[in-house]
Amino acid sequence: MRWAATLGLAIGLLPAVAAASAPCPVWRERQAMGCTRGYLRVDPAAFVLSTGHIGGAVGGSAGAFRAFDGFALAFGLRAAYEMVDRRAHGFDRSFHASPELRLGAVNRRAFGYMLFRGGYTHRFDAGRARLDFGGPAHAYHYGAGVGIWGRVGRRFLLGAEGVIDMVQFEGKGVAETLFLSLMLGSWL
Repeated sequence: MRWAATLGLAIGLLPAVAAASAPCPVWRERQAMGCTRGYLRVDPAAFVLSTGHIGGAVGGSAGAFRAFDGFALAFGLRAAYEMVDRRAHGFDRSFHASPELRLGAVNRRAFGYMLFRGGYTHRFDAGRARLDFGGPAHAYHYGAGVGIWGRVGRRFLLGAEGVIDMVQFEGKGVAETLFLSLMLGSWL
């Protein structure tokens, strides 16, 4: 039966015992954006353009970041609150919750990436009748965009991103939304 375990290791069916990896060092000024790091980020100001109407949004996310030889990925969970001025119809107020995936290039100080996300959206009652998508509604959204994070000092992150989201309301159509946001964050 020893041959079965050896064969399983050889073809990758059984995990090999991994050597203990060195823990990530404490952040210092000239260190690359490497290792696996947790992050916390907020979008204190975002410009929103939704089907010809402007608005604003705030939000945040938390997740994990990992760099490999110039390539990096970050996976996190996002929550955002948006208000869009519909003039005669009042403000659209929406809550978004979704996972996010960022893939891109990294060097010692910056992470340039493509962003993919998709999740749940809830639009709250605007208080007035809506002609285009009705009153409160549940929806899902999916989006793609680009962005950059830069490390300032030891832990602080500063960046910007632009994302186009497609918000699909239950049987009532799609709303295209452009988000342009400022990002502040920190490594955990």
